Amino acid sequence: MVKYSAADLLAEELSLRTSQDFFSKMIYKMAKTSSVKLTIEIPLTLYLRAEIFCEDVQDIGEVLFNQADLIAVLYDDFLLYAKKNPDPNHLYKILNTLDQQVGKKTNLEQQQDQSVFKLVHLSNTDQQMQAIEITFKRKSALRGEVMLADIGELHPGHPYTLENMIQLLYCDFVEKFRKGDNNDALDAILTRLEEE
Repeated sequence: MVKYSAADLLAEELSLRTSQDFFSKMIYKMAKTSSVKLTIEIPLTLYLRAEIFCEDVQDIGEVLFNQADLIAVLYDDFLLYAKKNPDPNHLYKILNTLDQQVGKKTNLEQQQDQSVFKLVHLSNTDQQMQAIEITFKRKSALRGEVMLADIGELHPGHPYTLENMIQLLYCDFVEKFRKGDNNDALDAILTRLEEE
């Protein structure tokens, strides 16, 4: 079975559900309400920009708001979107589009002994990265793994994991905000925090 996160909740869930002994059933009931820690790697430049965004939310909204809160909002919004649009092909296309657009820095490099410049795409491996540890409710993380497994049935061998998907959502949000393509984000998050 394919592993869709470091926690591998889908395999654990299937194993615990099929077990018949009393001890396993107790573990399953306890695990159902537990939380899961995941670590994602973010380009440092985006991490620092998101840090400023989180401080802005704190200052304007007078609430505590950090990077983990931002990630939770982005992930919850994507899960809500997936509930309303449960087509695995459509979700795969979204992830694929984000994967092609997000985190790809570009540089213009002059060709040797020429006046021609070439556009060079740098991968995330060429950038300094910042690790962020996040905690999700097990139920929420499992929902993401199930969604990725559904996509895997239609697109076997797809490269997406829960950590990777969260990284794509985060980087897309911060890049759009940084470029001015997401000016309503601050107000939308403040409104959401007020509703909670």
